[in-house]
Amino acid sequence: MQPNQPSLNPRPSFGSGIIVGVIALLAFVYLADHAGRGETAVFGGVDRHISSSDFHGAQCTAIFGGCKIDLRDAQMQGREAVLDTYAIFGGVEIRVPENWEVVNRGMAIFGGVSDHRRQPPQGPDTKTLILDGAAIFGGVSVKD
Repeated sequence: MQPNQPSLNPRPSFGSGIIVGVIALLAFVYLADHAGRGETAVFGGVDRHISSSDFHGAQCTAIFGGCKIDLRDAQMQGREAVLDTYAIFGGVEIRVPENWEVVNRGMAIFGGVSDHRRQPPQGPDTKTLILDGAAIFGGVSVKD
């Protein structure tokens, strides 16, 4: 006769749920802190056309949603502007004029930033759009 082996009660794993919960909590804390500072899409979408004659910068946040920012009619009086983009389980699509160079200074964690423009700008009139922010399980796409 074999001795009874102790029954092992398998414990459920909550690892992935905790990670998603922490990311969601951080996203909502961020939103509460930055409310009203730019475009925000949570479980929805934002579609904005910016035609400023002196564009300095903006902010766009997509959490489980999407933001489309069209800057093709915007103009910069200075040499550069900053666009803060945060894509958390969401996406941000940015359309820029052909004479703007785009420099990515953001961070990607299980996400990405891509530049789908046909050719890089050249010439003395080239302006620089600096992308700052983060793509966490989301993406930021630049098009012309």
